[in-house]
Amino acid sequence: MGDGIKIGRIFDIEITLNYSWFIIFALVTWGLSAVLFPQAAPGIATGVYITMGVITSLLFFGSVLFHELMHSIVAKSYGLPIEGITLLIFGGVSQLSDEPQNPGVEFRMAIAGPLSSLFLGGVFVSIFFIGQSAGSSPIFLVPVLWLGYINIVLGLFNLLPGFPLDGGRVLRAAVWHFTGNLRRATGIAAGFGKGLAYTLIFLGIFGVVSGNIGLLWFIFLGWILLQSAESGYKQVVYREALEGVTVGDAMTQNPQTINSYITLDDAVRDYFTQHAWVAYPVSDNDDVLGIITFNSVKGVPRESWAYKLVRDIMRPLSLDIIAQPEAQLTEILPKLQTKADGRMLVMKGGRLVGILTVADVTRALMRQMQYKQEERRAG
Repeated sequence: MGDGIKIGRIFDIEITLNYSWFIIFALVTWGLSAVLFPQAAPGIATGVYITMGVITSLLFFGSVLFHELMHSIVAKSYGLPIEGITLLIFGGVSQLSDEPQNPGVEFRMAIAGPLSSLFLGGVFVSIFFIGQSAGSSPIFLVPVLWLGYINIVLGLFNLLPGFPLDGGRVLRAAVWHFTGNLRRATGIAAGFGKGLAYTLIFLGIFGVVSGNIGLLWFIFLGWILLQSAESGYKQVVYREALEGVTVGDAMTQNPQTINSYITLDDAVRDYFTQHAWVAYPVSDNDDVLGIITFNSVKGVPRESWAYKLVRDIMRPLSLDIIAQPEAQLTEILPKLQTKADGRMLVMKGGRLVGILTVADVTRALMRQMQYKQEERRAG
């Protein structure tokens, strides 16, 4: 989800277009230009249909962005940091750096998205009726009516009580409020999410077998919802297990560094092929300059390795790849996954003291879960 094109910031929230977004944008534009608009408003030139399709698709994804912005703005108002918003093939995702601290915040964050979509739907439908009474052209009326319809559908679909849909988060907030147990609430909401996912998959299979190939999307949507429901529950379980664990507890201490002035040939021969590590902190006279990974080396043509230096392709030092040893692991995880490409340099007082990788987090998680399991047995 981190791969994409950054297109700007709104309310200091970074907006990214995932590469998969271009697929759905093209499909929506084609569906509108080649199928829906010619049927709803016949007799118009092909170029006009294409223009209508492109503009309507942009407004539709602008509506999706508005939906996600409402989630993010409410979250920021309660002090929750937002890593950004990513538009992708099945809509948009607001990337939270932390979970809401109480069910009230969860409810307000969750309900903001569907309400914003329903609001936009109402606005577009109102514009349609005003334009219709004024005798506006179908070139204007048909796209506006579709935008009203699709925003209302988007709002209602997201209100379905299946985690991680917004309605599922509302359900989780309600169960969390009455039980006081986030893990139990997530399990119940995720169960509803799985039920909804299986229903969509069944409808998709039934539709395809019956000859309605358009319902094939239900299979993909159901599968993604199923995976998201399962991963959402696991994420809560893992966060509970890692409560109280610091970056210093999990990191690999005193990692091997690599000099910034050696060639990629030397780096591969003397470091990457000699050890199991796939990333090294880059240093120069004890000053840490950044980090280099084997993937970044592989991205350079083999014939360039003889003269390209490590410093030429390293990822420079920045706040995105630095963690403090005393920081809580649960607070660092979102940045580790979304900003740091799974690897962070652990520094204290300007000195490198360790490196934190996804493998380090996994080992810490396994230790904690084993410890808690033994605690339960002993109790």
